[in-house]
Amino acid sequence: MLELSSKKSMLVALLVISSMVLSALIFIDRVYVDNAVNTDPSTDHTDNQLYIDRARTILHGKLLYRDVDTQTPPLINYLLVPPVYFGASPLAFEIYFSIFTVLTVLAIFHFLSHIDRKKAFLSAIAFLFIPTTLAVPTFARQDEAIVAFFFILPLILAVENKNRYAYTFLSSIGVWIKMHSIFLLPPLFLKLKGKEMLKHMTIILAVSAAVTLPFLLAAFDQFTWYLKFYFLGKGGKLEGISLWRIMDSQGYAVPKTALIAIMIISFLVVYYIAYRKKFGVWKTVSLTLILYFIIYPKIHYEYFLMLFALLTPYLIENKKMVLMLYAISLLSGVTLLIEQRYLDWAVTSDYSMAFISVAVASMLAIDVILIFIFRHILAGKTWLDREPFF
Repeated sequence: MLELSSKKSMLVALLVISSMVLSALIFIDRVYVDNAVNTDPSTDHTDNQLYIDRARTILHGKLLYRDVDTQTPPLINYLLVPPVYFGASPLAFEIYFSIFTVLTVLAIFHFLSHIDRKKAFLSAIAFLFIPTTLAVPTFARQDEAIVAFFFILPLILAVENKNRYAYTFLSSIGVWIKMHSIFLLPPLFLKLKGKEMLKHMTIILAVSAAVTLPFLLAAFDQFTWYLKFYFLGKGGKLEGISLWRIMDSQGYAVPKTALIAIMIISFLVVYYIAYRKKFGVWKTVSLTLILYFIIYPKIHYEYFLMLFALLTPYLIENKKMVLMLYAISLLSGVTLLIEQRYLDWAVTSDYSMAFISVAVASMLAIDVILIFIFRHILAGKTWLDREPFF
């Protein structure tokens, strides 16, 4: 009874702390920051108008891809209907996105406390106070606050119930919310054989068919263009804050196809090592996601939220590693501010090149930090490896 009371009190504490902190940031944004920064529709730092257009298309009974420009997977747009239905105001988006951040914090603690309550609590708190975690649902108003919850949910749920089929089902749903959940599936397949593998492939195909068939039948050209754009990077200009994007903007382009090929090869090497050494799913996902952030050319600031949700619990025993995650958050924030002003908005000044050089240095530093974290994970074990859930 005492144990239940203690866990409940920790959950309440996390709920109160996360709600108060995010509410304070929403208040600051609505009263000052947004009015001071986001004054010109042509330099809107959010994607809210895209969210509104797509959600209203759904509300009006029309079809994504065919009736509105859609460059994201289908399901995330349906998850954006509630804030649009309730007014589509900046406040509605910030409250809605913040709810998912709170849910992520609570879920990290609730499910991981099955292994170690103290480490689970520290993981939730450490994730909450990463600057990116706080900025994405409030100042940035980005839907990755939703995506992070659905990305981490299959992993943390599996820690408690060890149900492979639930893991595959939720991961498959996640892929059609945003692509990052695709990283969750190959590490599981390394542990499957024969008929069991066939069952999991059936789940993935069934979920994918249920989500995509309406769009393939009614908007084939537009939907297949999206698939090529989203998964292969075809048909769109290079955006984001990656080192490769900044170099490209300065005339030093590295072919996207070459980078994607290198990334796929590096994944295969990790999967081979993971299979031979019997790595846990969380460890394998962490290694491949780190490689993605180093190599993939189209990395946005808010994508790092998935990395932090994954690595903060995994590395919570090592203070140096957690501090490195905070450093990545700060450096990516600096890069974002420079990238938006001098690359997206094409502002020119006598100091443009100096600031762009700072952005290059920041992204180089992030890549170096990620390599250190990669080596640490590859060589060791953490508390989440000691009780493998599959």
